[in-house]
Amino acid sequence: MSAKNFGRHLTCWQGGRRKVCKKDATFNQIEGDMHNLQPAIGEVNGDRSNYRYSLFTKEFNQYRQFKSAMDFKAHVFQPRNENRGMIARAYLYMSDKYKINLSNQEKKLMMAWNTMYAPENFECKRNAHIAKVQDNDNKFVTGRCTQ
Repeated sequence: MSAKNFGRHLTCWQGGRRKVCKKDATFNQIEGDMHNLQPAIGEVNGDRSNYRYSLFTKEFNQYRQFKSAMDFKAHVFQPRNENRGMIARAYLYMSDKYKINLSNQEKKLMMAWNTMYAPENFECKRNAHIAKVQDNDNKFVTGRCTQ
């Protein structure tokens, strides 16, 4: 989840966005939550910016083998299939833990992706490791893992 998506719920965001929020303990806790941090391809992440996730194409010719797409006019990003479940579970976790509102459309999409794309072993192990380090798990992952 982009900083804009969770930051807009904090008063510091209205006062200067990320620059001002860097001094806010709540913002720093949310920003540093390991359940929301994922490795990303720099070019793709930079282009995605704070665009919403969506499904809008079957043509994936922008990022070669990454099979993702960007609609710069509509400000939406379509991630590749392999990442949709992890994205959904991160969004659902962030919304639940930090009371971040998702639009009805966004919530439906994340719930669908969570159902359609089960966590792989890597995601389950990652969640368990984060739970040990951060002292909390992502229940949207834990509830779907068989250990």
